[in-house]
Amino acid sequence: SEDCTLRELALHGIEFGDEGAVALAEGLTGNKSLECLYFDPDDSGITDVGWAAFSTLLCDPSTISSAYLSNHNILAIGNYFGTHFPSDIKQYLEWNNNAYKAAICKILKSQPDLDMKPFFEWKLKFLPLVMNWFEG
Repeated sequence: SEDCTLRELALHGIEFGDEGAVALAEGLTGNKSLECLYFDPDDSGITDVGWAAFSTLLCDPSTISSAYLSNHNILAIGNYFGTHFPSDIKQYLEWNNNAYKAAICKILKSQPDLDMKPFFEWKLKFLPLVMNWFEG
């Protein structure tokens, strides 16, 4: 049987603005198939508000669990050539090339006050596991 899963969506030439960006980001929450959302950032009509919605889709910093459950499947949003392409989104997309590593990096970035004390209480027995996260 053929795989009918939507993996790419191209919205070139459509000015969907911030409202459309927010709707797309909300609609892609929990997405497990879409990998590429193509559009021209300079012609889409989105501002920092729309980019913030995409940023939260890729890494929801509200809790550790939210960061872990953020979208790690999307590899492209817009394109890298737009003049207003946010660096945080570019970083998240690069991390998404390795979904396992993406989750760890997003947790560590979004939770700068993550308590590392338990690692020391266990006499660093988990250090090899933590190191494997970053080498993965």
